[in-house]
Amino acid sequence: MASPQDNAPYPLPILSDPIAHDDAELPLLTGVERPAPAIVSDQQLATVEAELTALTRDLADRLLNGAFRDMEATLFEQVSNKLRDELPQLIEQVLRAHLNTGD
Repeated sequence: MASPQDNAPYPLPILSDPIAHDDAELPLLTGVERPAPAIVSDQQLATVEAELTALTRDLADRLLNGAFRDMEATLFEQVSNKLRDELPQLIEQVLRAHLNTGD
């Protein structure tokens, strides 16, 4: 039967000494191979930063444009409803005042 360590990408560390509360140093681990740290050049970092900035700005623009369209549609509907409700009364009021009909 295969152990979980057989499928690991690198050997699992094995604690060789018990940890005591008063130990000044950490216990040594055996069988540990640490992966090499990734080295990123200034050019690569600048490229990633520029791409993230551009993508973030594009996303913000799309979200803001969508929000403005939604707000514009809502305001248009509100103004249209008020005109529909109030304009007939306003027209009647002005016509009665200028035509001097007493109905």
